[in-house]
Amino acid sequence: MSKWLRQFSFELRLIFRNPWYMALPVLYGLMYAWVSREPEKQVDFYQNSYIFLSIVHTMTLGIVMLLGTLTIRRDIRRSSYEWNAALPVPYTTKISAKYIAGLLYFMMFTVLAGVIFAWSSSKTGVDASLTWENTRYYVINYEVSYMVTLALAMLLAISIPNRIVYLIAFCAWMFGTFFMDLFILDRFHLYFLRTFHLSQLYITSDMDLNTWGFRLIADEMMYSHLFVLAFAILLLAAGVLILNSLRPTRRKAATWMAGGLALLLAVGTFTPYGLIWQERYAKYHEKLRDPSIVKLDALEKHQIKDFKVTSYDINLAKESNDTLQIKVGMQVPTESIKGETKLPFTLNRAFRIDGITIDGVPAKYTRQGDELTVALADLTSASLRVQIDYNGKIMDYEPTAQGQGAFRAFVKDKNVYLPSKIAWYPMPGHRFVYVKEIDGKSLYPYSANQEWFFRYPSDIHLAVSGFDTPLYTSLNETGHAAGKQTFESKSSGAISLYAGTFTQLEHTGFPVGLVTTPYNARSGNELLTGLTEMYAYFDSWIEDFQPKVDQVLLLPMTNYLGTNMENQTYMMSWIEMNMDYTVQMIMHSALFGSDRNIWIKSTKEDVKPQIRSLIWYVYYREKKGLTDENWVEGASSNMLYDLSKTAEDDPGRLGPRMVKQVEKALDDGKIQQVKRVLSYFYSQGLDISEFPIVADSLKPITYEQWEQQWKKVMADE
Repeated sequence: MSKWLRQFSFELRLIFRNPWYMALPVLYGLMYAWVSREPEKQVDFYQNSYIFLSIVHTMTLGIVMLLGTLTIRRDIRRSSYEWNAALPVPYTTKISAKYIAGLLYFMMFTVLAGVIFAWSSSKTGVDASLTWENTRYYVINYEVSYMVTLALAMLLAISIPNRIVYLIAFCAWMFGTFFMDLFILDRFHLYFLRTFHLSQLYITSDMDLNTWGFRLIADEMMYSHLFVLAFAILLLAAGVLILNSLRPTRRKAATWMAGGLALLLAVGTFTPYGLIWQERYAKYHEKLRDPSIVKLDALEKHQIKDFKVTSYDINLAKESNDTLQIKVGMQVPTESIKGETKLPFTLNRAFRIDGITIDGVPAKYTRQGDELTVALADLTSASLRVQIDYNGKIMDYEPTAQGQGAFRAFVKDKNVYLPSKIAWYPMPGHRFVYVKEIDGKSLYPYSANQEWFFRYPSDIHLAVSGFDTPLYTSLNETGHAAGKQTFESKSSGAISLYAGTFTQLEHTGFPVGLVTTPYNARSGNELLTGLTEMYAYFDSWIEDFQPKVDQVLLLPMTNYLGTNMENQTYMMSWIEMNMDYTVQMIMHSALFGSDRNIWIKSTKEDVKPQIRSLIWYVYYREKKGLTDENWVEGASSNMLYDLSKTAEDDPGRLGPRMVKQVEKALDDGKIQQVKRVLSYFYSQGLDISEFPIVADSLKPITYEQWEQQWKKVMADE
């Protein structure tokens, strides 16, 4: 032991008395402190911190490679120090002392990263437990990365006695970090190899978005860390084995035995990690082989047979092991299924059927993939009560999503993402939950199921229990007590569920709440402040203004949400660089709901889009100081686009004519009259829809009606 302590003390002095080595942690700390200054004012503190910590950590691994190589070439693999081999100090002592001394040095980087992040995080106002969770994540990943990289550098220096080892070590650093990140993982989608990535903070991952992030792969990270530590021990054992083969030793058998044990340990710790990935890929390739999942170019050949479900009664319970127990009761009017002998449903393949009854009588059924077919008896009553009970776990992994791999649906601990399109509850008809690319080598969830929600809206009652954190949906919450929640909605068909470490924000003066992550609370409050001011403006002169948005979900996760509306919930997974533009987009949905007018082919049919834009035109003129000369610049925000359409979409150039009318009236000081006209048409209904069945039911507003009301109001003055 005394030999080891003297060797260890010697190695420490060589490192900690070197001014260049000691300057590097100081420089690192100063850089991170500067990047993290005033964290409470940063739009996305968490993402900024992750990007810095991951990139700079990867750079510090180059220092690890250099130090690990130097510490071996300084004496052990230096020809002028060959006499050292005759000293009665075993290589195990020398290698372990050098290794521990190096780790203590690099622990300075880890401590600085953890302390500065924890201090900055606490200043953002998030809960201390969340700060500790993320600090622990960074500290553990820093140390694990340093351990394996230092062991690899020392093995390379032992194996290659020539100075070419410096170039090889540099290449190993580049290959094990940037090359593996950008090519092996990102381009070739070999995500199971990321445990061999020298940095456990992946640059191309989506861990910098804090909605769910690393919480979804906690078990994978644990097994990965165990394997990496075992692999580091294997590298050190291999180094000692090589050195002992260069000189006579009494411990050759013990050395080989230790090397064999290290190899078994590495294989043993890799097994549970590999099983996780084997299960993910097995489920994914099972879908690829399923003939019921069609290719993108074959969608048009498939006709979906719809039928009406007037109501859903869903009881969802989560067990401690994340298994979902779901009971769904549906009312199906027999009028919509006359002449049918089977009821086709779509239910995600992750669930197992416990039983199906029709009016209390057990029914026969068959399944293929996501298709569920229930046999019908004689239809004698006016309505059928179809009850489907099922259970299962859902962790729907897609290895090719966004070039990063993604979970398209999941329930894991307190983290929940169950989008309606994934068919976690029975949908009428055999629909496409997934669709294959044309080459058949990959697939992804299919989003076109949304049209059914509008074609056959249903009354929904949803009761959930067993969740550790509140669930958020696009339905209206009607009860929340003792770990149970109930939701209801009239005339809806879409049910998406979200849960995680979220916070709910509200502002007096704006009737819509916002749900986001704690690190995005500042951005959320800034959004609400802008929305409150804009709401007060429109509410002051639009008489029947009832927001068509009752909840905003701001959940930073690019692989999942995008930006869209579900029922009356506005969902977004990022904030535009221009905060004011984001506020306007949300307010646009609050004013008008859907924004897609693909079924209004010409202004001859309907001028609703133009009237919508005129409401914004008045806002820009009155609140933003928009002038006659530069009003077209507002079209860049998409709000005024319909006032300047091409002649093909607006053959009579009605948009420019309408804006000229409003422009002249505003110049003449008739802003109140203009607001009365616009408020009148808002009360008449400015709804448009991207779905034909809904669009056909909406009454158009013609240009003649606009002219009639315009002249009436202006003549009254």
